Amino acid sequence: MNASSLQAEALTAGYGERRVLDNASVDIAPGQLTAIVGANACGKSTLLRVLSRLIAPASGRVLLDGSAIDGMAARKLARRIGFLPQSPMAPEGISVLELVSRGRHPHQGLFRRWSAADEAAVADALAATGLLALAERAVDELSGGQRQRVWIAMALAQQTNVLLLDEPTTFLDINHQIEVLDLLTELNHTRGTTVVMVLHELNLAARYADTLIAMAGGRVYAAGTPETVLTEATVREVFGLESRVIEDPVTGKPMMIPLGRHGGVGSATRSS
Repeated sequence: MNASSLQAEALTAGYGERRVLDNASVDIAPGQLTAIVGANACGKSTLLRVLSRLIAPASGRVLLDGSAIDGMAARKLARRIGFLPQSPMAPEGISVLELVSRGRHPHQGLFRRWSAADEAAVADALAATGLLALAERAVDELSGGQRQRVWIAMALAQQTNVLLLDEPTTFLDINHQIEVLDLLTELNHTRGTTVVMVLHELNLAARYADTLIAMAGGRVYAAGTPETVLTEATVREVFGLESRVIEDPVTGKPMMIPLGRHGGVGSATRSS
């Protein structure tokens, strides 16, 4: 699979009269894992929806490998860009195999039936996400981490060059967060898929991403490597939080320690 690049040029977008993105531009490098971070309501999820063409921008454009996506046929675009929304809901009683198989819908046509290629794509997606043994289980019987792997497997079965994920670790405990992020990293490294994800946890974003995009007020405040983006100044301007940024002792990536209103001094320290 060839890696694809994705660019957004001067995007303005929102919902009704409410503007969320304001002249936002991003350049997603092919074959990299990019994390978008920022405070609530800064435009992270809206940017992802515009990149996937779920929302049409009021102005600006999105380019996939240099071609504007607004003119692409829906099925063709769905074979190039996969989108996993925040907290997706599975139909009651649907099995893992059935849900993952839905990822092949963009490859079906009026006269094209289920093929050996579809079968192989689904089996490959189940194997890559460690779900072969759970294929016949109902999705609603699985743990949160397992369910998230099922959704990722469905996106993999779609066999796209670009995978967009809106907060894939939301509502998961730390063990399952690491499990999902490890999986996405492996897929990025082994398949060359361009992965773009919105994350709330800054330190996990810095640990896993090749590129960080920090957003504020509907615009891109900073973009680059974790070392250049995750700074005390960025945390202050983007999140309104005083912090200290140190080197992660495990990965060598930057790690943010919030100070809070009392400069990080807890009640036990104050009373001693």
